Amino acid sequence: MKVGRNSPCPCGSQLKAKRCCLAEPDRRITTPRATLARLQSDVAPDLAGIDRNALRSLYDEMIYLPELDMSLHLRLPGLRTPEIDRAAHAITDGDGDRFDTALHDARSAVDSIERRLELAQAVIALREVGLVNRPLAAIAIIDLNQPDSALVTSALAQAIAVAAGDEPTPTGLLVAS
Repeated sequence: MKVGRNSPCPCGSQLKAKRCCLAEPDRRITTPRATLARLQSDVAPDLAGIDRNALRSLYDEMIYLPELDMSLHLRLPGLRTPEIDRAAHAITDGDGDRFDTALHDARSAVDSIERRLELAQAVIALREVGLVNRPLAAIAIIDLNQPDSALVTSALAQAIAVAAGDEPTPTGLLVAS
């Protein structure tokens, strides 16, 4: 199917194709949204030939990626928001339901396309050094392009757990809360 210059770009960047993937590389718009969408297009071939059950298994494995490296923790704001404080207190109290509610509230305060792009770049970096395999990295990048990304939620939950002193860092250090 041919894409018109004024049509939306098929990569999902929400830009016109003439300013995105159809443009010369040095003239492409490089917003975080466009960059993340192009990353998704670049990694999609890594999932070729993988069956539905294997995809589901990769998705389940993706949730645990933030336990692998600190670069996959969602960066928390310098000043903790009340939502993040509630989540930290809930996790230290062992109250899973309260943690889930606070995590949902905290997510809206820290989830942005820029932070998602940081996570995607961290996944790619870990893939390049062999810590994350190509299909798992592809699933993670595709998930980061979804409105309700499970990796964003997992990255935020792990960052809060480490900051609260409830979980050790991936290297085994326990942060004093």
